[in-house]
Amino acid sequence: MRIGLNLLYLMSGVVGGTETYADGLIKGFAGTDNKNEYYIFVNRESAEWPLPNHANFTRVVCPVSSASRSKRYFYEQVLLPKLLKYYRVEIVHSLGYVGPLYSPCPSIVTIHDLNYIDLAHTMSFRRRLMLRFFSTQAARRANQVITVSQFSKERIIRILRLPAEKITVTYEAPGERANFGKIWDWAELARLYRITTPYVVAFAGGTVHKNIRRLIQAFSTVSDRFAHSLVLIGRLPPGVDLKAMMKKGFGHRVISTGYVPDSHINPILSHADLFVLPSLYEGFGIPVLEAQQANVAVACSTAGSLPEVAGEAAIFFDPNSVDAIAQAMCRCLSNDMLRAELSLLGQQNLKRFAWEKTASQTLGIYRKVLNG
Repeated sequence: MRIGLNLLYLMSGVVGGTETYADGLIKGFAGTDNKNEYYIFVNRESAEWPLPNHANFTRVVCPVSSASRSKRYFYEQVLLPKLLKYYRVEIVHSLGYVGPLYSPCPSIVTIHDLNYIDLAHTMSFRRRLMLRFFSTQAARRANQVITVSQFSKERIIRILRLPAEKITVTYEAPGERANFGKIWDWAELARLYRITTPYVVAFAGGTVHKNIRRLIQAFSTVSDRFAHSLVLIGRLPPGVDLKAMMKKGFGHRVISTGYVPDSHINPILSHADLFVLPSLYEGFGIPVLEAQQANVAVACSTAGSLPEVAGEAAIFFDPNSVDAIAQAMCRCLSNDMLRAELSLLGQQNLKRFAWEKTASQTLGIYRKVLNG
């Protein structure tokens, strides 16, 4: 097969889980397939984005910037089909919600979730309108839709009114950063980020739906019972004011790391007593798997796909309730045996997820579409 992978959406370090998906899937292909030919269409910003150095992988840099959404959509709809024809691509897979509506070959699109509908209030009107139109039309016109969880599949069936047989679920897996960090000296990193043990850790996320305000409120109600700090990895969401917390007397125990390189993530996770994911919405939830791979106990929200991904290896709570979040943290932090059990269950849960498995399932979908 001559396979085209549409990565025109890619902005490294910006698009989050869809970059992890692209990276993991492509590496999964590289590790399991040396027969099919892959043509990977990227934008200018991704001209140096790392790809497997294999003879059957060809990077095609397109003269368009993903920073300009309207220009990228124009290129994707008008010029990408011509490139697909030029390179004699037999099937094209668009990995980030949007693909060409008129393709010279069979088309597959991955719709990770319906965040442009379910989280519409967090996006600008223009972005929401464009993404909803192109993503919905791409899904309806594609030969097959891939999504990353049963939760997302059910939402796509219900909202986009697609037949269930047109949608296939292929799970994601931990990002590669979960394997980094072993060469770092923990004492050095702890000084760099002003982290003192013991601590609870969470990803700040940078967006409101990550629910960090409620997590901090919950931590404030239990902080007098435990010696732990709360470490927030990454950029804080809007509305979180650590200076105001200082005045309330517990802010000095909330540590915001700011930007953290991927190679530092695993050590910060692995030295925590507890990882908490209070998100209000997740199409998959890779951070849960990254925490489990770092061998840390997990407490997470019941929202979206998280129960599906975390399995039996987490303590769950209602993310809309500050009391429920606080109770889950108390239950874990006060019970060493429970945390040890959650860590072991996490290792078992991880066996369900691997990028090689995702790649194999995806290749099966390609064959099914071409043979269909």
